[in-house]
Amino acid sequence: MKERREMAKRAATYSRYSHEDSADQSIEGQEASQDKYAGRAGIEIVNRFSDHAISGASIFNRPGLTRLMQFLDSADIDILLVDHLDRLTRDDGDMAYIHKQLVFRNIELHSVAQNGKVDRNTASIMALVGRNQLESTAHAVRRGQELMIKEGRNTGGRAYGYRLTSVKSGLEIDNGDETRVGEADIVRRIYRLRLSGMTPRAIAGKLNMEGIPSPTGGLWNASTINGSKSRRNGILRNPIYQGTQEWNRVRMVRNPSTGKRVSRINNSEEIATFQSPELAIIDADTFQRVQAMFPQNENDHPSKYRRSKTIFSGLLKCGCCGGGMSMKDNNKGRIRMQCSVMKESRSCKNTSAYYLDEIAEAALGGLHDQLNKPELMKQLIKSYNNERNQLAGDAIEKAKILDRKIEALTVREEKLWADYDADIIDGKIANERILKIKAEIEALNQQKSELPSMPDAVAIHPSSVTRFREYIEQLSKTYAVQISEENREAATAIRRLIEKITITPTDTGTDVRIDGLLGLLASAANHTPNLGGLVVAGEGLEPPTRGL
Repeated sequence: MKERREMAKRAATYSRYSHEDSADQSIEGQEASQDKYAGRAGIEIVNRFSDHAISGASIFNRPGLTRLMQFLDSADIDILLVDHLDRLTRDDGDMAYIHKQLVFRNIELHSVAQNGKVDRNTASIMALVGRNQLESTAHAVRRGQELMIKEGRNTGGRAYGYRLTSVKSGLEIDNGDETRVGEADIVRRIYRLRLSGMTPRAIAGKLNMEGIPSPTGGLWNASTINGSKSRRNGILRNPIYQGTQEWNRVRMVRNPSTGKRVSRINNSEEIATFQSPELAIIDADTFQRVQAMFPQNENDHPSKYRRSKTIFSGLLKCGCCGGGMSMKDNNKGRIRMQCSVMKESRSCKNTSAYYLDEIAEAALGGLHDQLNKPELMKQLIKSYNNERNQLAGDAIEKAKILDRKIEALTVREEKLWADYDADIIDGKIANERILKIKAEIEALNQQKSELPSMPDAVAIHPSSVTRFREYIEQLSKTYAVQISEENREAATAIRRLIEKITITPTDTGTDVRIDGLLGLLASAANHTPNLGGLVVAGEGLEPPTRGL
């Protein structure tokens, strides 16, 4: 603990504003108020921290507050100064945590609004008041939204097929004009194609081949068209297309472990329904006929229909687009795999089908001899773990950067909706900017999904090598790909050594790249250890059959 000095006390300040609270002062205003307080009390301000346009409902995802708490670990200061306690947090649990950290470091908490030092009880009470204010505001907003929906106005996101009007919070059908096809025409076409018998996957592929952008501006897929039965969204399930608006289908709750908001489906009695015939893009009969085409047993537990897992379930990736691979069919007892992206949206050029037993043979073939070299195994595992740890650290840091960018874009989107509702910005301009932000968020999420997902570090005792050799022998006898009780232990052990297996068609056959320790073992014969390994066509994998 630091010693008390005779000289002026030193302080760090924290400021925050949120667009969710129109009464918030600017950062500059809060800092000016802090300066006046410090001048009167003879306090020297040595550092400032702030967060812009971020809610105080959680201490997570607030980079300024995070930097402040890190600064306190080594700072020689006496006071943390805020303009008002709700700038620090509006959650009583978070306030208790922050106050404990300050007490441990012998740092006082001062508030300009409270005109001095704040003790633990006062801090907790003020945070509790702040949380109640947030809950009261949320209740008032939801009440106002229900009144808006009753008046036929829009309360939030714009459904595909509609556009914002110049009238405040108004929606109208997007029928296009002489220069472009309207989104409503695409909706009508999707319903016609579905009633003609075309599957959602086929519809998505057709729209993608014609270059028609999806609701997010990217590619269509089956889930965009199908939607969710419980959330009643998607092109084929959203009742707004027959002129029925539903409000309060979901609610947002904040995860206390991460601070992020997640959506939860409300009970049916909490959902408000309003008729808006002016928004009907299709007639009610067409909508009901499409609903009747969905399976009637959708609520059955997935385990009732789940296929047997295979040794490479979830590990196979397409080398052309990076998407996963899933089962295409069972050809005379042999499972064939195909790119899921190609199946869902026809946006991948890899139309080939691959026999899963041949992939297993290519991946496992030749490993028996490598496992007979204990010293090589030891060196390979050490090399693998070192590189894995480095890549894992890089991936975590990149994910944090992407999360911060996504959070900032989300805040900007919510601000645009608030400005639109307050008549600060024109509906057309708001619509264009929101669509652009959504496209940026989707691109960032795509980048995040492409970050390497590192497996656990591997520690194999020399005595375990014999067991792994037996496992591979057991699987290699038939190259059995479906996991059963007889081979589950062997398959589970082998899966631990694999991060992913990438299948790429070539002019002469197929490249099978194994990322993970298994790939390292496969490439050991060439004495080129790296985090992945490559098995080329000609070692058990036939050239794929095109177009299957």
